[in-house]
Amino acid sequence: MVTIFEDKRIEKNDTENRMRFPSNANIGDLPFACSNDGQSGKLPVIDEKGSQWTFTCRNQNGMIYFTDGWEEFRKGKRIRVGHRITLYKDDDFFGSGALYKIIVMEN
Repeated sequence: MVTIFEDKRIEKNDTENRMRFPSNANIGDLPFACSNDGQSGKLPVIDEKGSQWTFTCRNQNGMIYFTDGWEEFRKGKRIRVGHRITLYKDDDFFGSGALYKIIVMEN
């Protein structure tokens, strides 16, 4: 089963130092500290090519931010304003249990 957390258009602020998910994003099912206000935790994800990335996921006043790891990912993927990302959980990725994935799409 696939659970989509967010399909987001990249904005200028997302290309500077951290990525912000809107307050109406479907973030309630993200693991660990990402769902607890004022806390942070690590979120490992797999991209569309199978490479693993780890973001620090921080919850501030109901807004979720990717901080550490985001800049490296953004530069590595050459993400620009207008691109879209989709973050989702695949509960049965080759039978290995839950796996968080991120896909980058150009406009």
